[in-house]
Amino acid sequence: MSNRDEPDRSHPDDQLAEFEQRLKAKLDARSAEDRKYDRPSPSGWAVGLRYGTEFIVGVAVGAALGYLLDLALGSLPFGLLIGTLIGFGAGTMNVVRAAKEMGERATREK
Repeated sequence: MSNRDEPDRSHPDDQLAEFEQRLKAKLDARSAEDRKYDRPSPSGWAVGLRYGTEFIVGVAVGAALGYLLDLALGSLPFGLLIGTLIGFGAGTMNVVRAAKEMGERATREK
């Protein structure tokens, strides 16, 4: 004796529709769970502080490595200058990378 209220699951379209409903329910539940743990978007001060820190650390590390190279080789101004320039480039790349990451996060949240 079959129950006439339930759909015939032997048909592939019915199986697909049922699967899509279950999948959508699971995805909605997961997205609601993910939103619960999302961090709020950072304030202007936080963004500026991050950019400034990324840049200053890049320049400082480059200058320090250049200075250490100068001490080892005895060519005082050249290693420091080259290290500072390399650090400037690295700091700039860090800021660009951080800005790109924050931009991608903002577009994902919309």
